[in-house]
Amino acid sequence: MDKRMIIFESHLINILLLILLSYVLFMFGNNLVSLTHPDEVFYAETAKEMIRHNNWLVPMIFDSPQFEKPIGFYFLLVLAIKLFGLTPFAIRFWPAIFAVFGVIAAYFISWLLFGKKRLSFLSGLILASSFIYLALSRAGLTDMVFSILVVISIGFFYLSYKDPGKRGLGIILSSVFCSLAVLTKGLLGISFLFGTAFIFLLYAKGFGFYLRNKIFYLAILLFAVLTVPWHLYMIKLYGASFIDIYWQNVHVERLFVSEHPKINTWYFYPGLMFAGVTPWLFLSLPAWYYFFKELIIEKKKELFFLLAWIAGVFIFVQPAQSKLSSYIFPVYPAIAIIIAFYLDKFLDNADKKEFLLPFKISGFLLSFVFLAGSLVVIFFSGKYPLIFPDKGPFYIVSLIFSIIGAILLIFNIARKYQALIFSHTLVTFAFLFILLMIRPQLEPWVSCKDVCDRFQEIDKSKSVVLASKFYVRGVRYYTDRSVAVMDIGGKGFYTPHPIPFLNTKDKILDFLSSQEITYAILKDGNVEDIKKILKDKPYTVEELYSIGGKYILRIEKIPVFKKYSV
Repeated sequence: MDKRMIIFESHLINILLLILLSYVLFMFGNNLVSLTHPDEVFYAETAKEMIRHNNWLVPMIFDSPQFEKPIGFYFLLVLAIKLFGLTPFAIRFWPAIFAVFGVIAAYFISWLLFGKKRLSFLSGLILASSFIYLALSRAGLTDMVFSILVVISIGFFYLSYKDPGKRGLGIILSSVFCSLAVLTKGLLGISFLFGTAFIFLLYAKGFGFYLRNKIFYLAILLFAVLTVPWHLYMIKLYGASFIDIYWQNVHVERLFVSEHPKINTWYFYPGLMFAGVTPWLFLSLPAWYYFFKELIIEKKKELFFLLAWIAGVFIFVQPAQSKLSSYIFPVYPAIAIIIAFYLDKFLDNADKKEFLLPFKISGFLLSFVFLAGSLVVIFFSGKYPLIFPDKGPFYIVSLIFSIIGAILLIFNIARKYQALIFSHTLVTFAFLFILLMIRPQLEPWVSCKDVCDRFQEIDKSKSVVLASKFYVRGVRYYTDRSVAVMDIGGKGFYTPHPIPFLNTKDKILDFLSSQEITYAILKDGNVEDIKKILKDKPYTVEELYSIGGKYILRIEKIPVFKKYSV
């Protein structure tokens, strides 16, 4: 079999192919899907209010400053809205663009490490088609922008180590991108670079390269020049309030308080590092085995750098009580390179049993998952009639799963291993197609747009809207109305919001008494809470509309003369 991958040997052609692939995966159709709650609308509303208040330096929400993240991502959102208008495409534009940058960065870091174009192309291909990368590339959140800034910073650090002629350039650019990461999401931006560099240089005995280099100290000064002024500006404006929320809540409290206790387990991040690279997850098992085998036997610094990269992120996020999938995200380019390293070796040694058997087993497992999945989809076709009243989409999904499973199986049996590798990306394209196909049925459950559009037809007043905690940011974004939060027994938002937070029966009653008529957009549990609270009280509760598990209520006080008239 031809040992060379059937791709062009030019860097330019490879990069153009990866950019084309990335455009389809990351940006195509982004304007079709409404912004989701609670996070996308949080960032979008912040940028919208910054524009409304003509303030490009202070994040705003509910007409007040908010300190949940630094200014970097909000600044980009404001710029995108100015360019494209207030649309889902604009909010998701920069994450998609940075996702493309990340694929290119993975390509060139892999080239810098191993000097092989096929391996570099595979690195970009694997990263671009991994499910977690696809998900965050299409989400209007800070995570993709932050992570790729970190990755580029780490890449320039390695350039400064490997190429003495470009050491100064690498150090300066690493510092610049590290600074931008800090301005996007805080001190994790420098923590990940520091962790990676420290572990690698400890192994490589390379601290002297930097400590004796004047440019290293210039880079530290440049980092301070880029990151400190905005923080000082915010302290000058808001003093202890900014310090308490930005430093204590955002940086310190997450170390000791779990935002999502159910996922605060030791195996959350290791499991995510495995599952996140779907559809390459089965191939990642022999890839990790071969990686550690080569690392132990050959002791190559290039391999240890990848390990230091992953460990440099892991040591900071694993001990923290607050765990989120996005925190571990900067390791995925390194994982993609590790899988590509294995596949490149496999394509050169496919006739050897030690390489062939694990690869074929991985291929058979993935094809089995899809062939079995096609039957599972049909079995569950009637399980969610509220979301999918029509079984048609289930049959289409089942057919797609069957086709993909069959293609994978045929290529594996026919020993078309290059084709089998490329066909893994079909899984990602199919996943994206399925999501866009079921968008009309799924969107009302993940976005407030539909319910808010109907609400604005019902109520033209300017009264305060009562909303469930999970929906309140979406209601604010889509209606521009003042809002109050209903969350019986709740403890508030992770960082303070300057809006009424009603978590007791008495607070609910006091709020309802302040308006003759109150409209509410609530989840079903809060609807039941309202009915219990107002039982035997002088109020009428009318359900006007429901969609996607959200209910519009009209709550009206009964006038005294009406209550006691015969």
